[in-house]
Amino acid sequence: MIAKLGCVPCILDDIYGAVESLGLDDDIKKKIMKECLEFLSENIELNKEPSFYITAVHRILKRISGIEVPFAKRRDLCNVMGIELESKLDQKLANLSGFEKFSTIVKWCIAGNALDFRTVGTGYDFSIEEIENSLYKLADKLEVNHLYDIYEKAGSAKRILFVHDNVGEIAIDKLLIKNLRELNGSKVISAVRGGAITSDATIDDAEKVQLSDVASSVILAGPDTLGISFDEMSSDFRNELNNADIIFTKGQANYYVFSEHKDEIKSPIVCLLRTKCEFVYSIFGFSDNINVAVII
Repeated sequence: MIAKLGCVPCILDDIYGAVESLGLDDDIKKKIMKECLEFLSENIELNKEPSFYITAVHRILKRISGIEVPFAKRRDLCNVMGIELESKLDQKLANLSGFEKFSTIVKWCIAGNALDFRTVGTGYDFSIEEIENSLYKLADKLEVNHLYDIYEKAGSAKRILFVHDNVGEIAIDKLLIKNLRELNGSKVISAVRGGAITSDATIDDAEKVQLSDVASSVILAGPDTLGISFDEMSSDFRNELNNADIIFTKGQANYYVFSEHKDEIKSPIVCLLRTKCEFVYSIFGFSDNINVAVII
């Protein structure tokens, strides 16, 4: 999905919320916002995915502020919460099997996509506790449901590429990866970011939640980009992209990119996400945010 003109105020709101939450001096805040505004004005033709512009302004923030990992405390709290939820859910899944188990895990993975301290429309002051409470309300919802088709395709796949999204939810993703490997002994390769950007999960976060305990391998998708960048992807990621029998992607930013580049990919692409803006939920014919499990 290419960015819309309506994405501009959202991008500005996001970076302003980030700047305000970091406790920076006013002069630094102004310098960051000035450069972000200049960048957006120079790129107002909006010929790339929204994630490109969000990545760019957050890189400006990191460079000017000198903070290599912004929101480190929030990121760690999300990972702690994700690990706790993973343990609770694993116990609940003990008596389930087959499609019932698979569909339950997928719904929780999508609910986990709301475990995001920078969720659009709530800002960086959205409390971690409030997010956790909201997950239980979301876990039974699935407005766009391709689960049977996804289950069949995953069941015949020998090599699966799993593209993660946020900190915290990657711990819940472990349950799905474990289940995918149990379906037919397939290999599942997990891809995370090489550097911190907003709430996206990095290799350090993967280590904190012990992602390698369930994934066949964990690779870097690329540097500090919001979602995947087809311009900056690593050679390892490109190789897995070309060789996977099916690709699982998490989150709206990855939906932006994979929906735009789907014709370049030979494998089925599964997108699991909680929508966070009208430009995405309207694609599916809805008028408010929804849970989506779709093959594109």
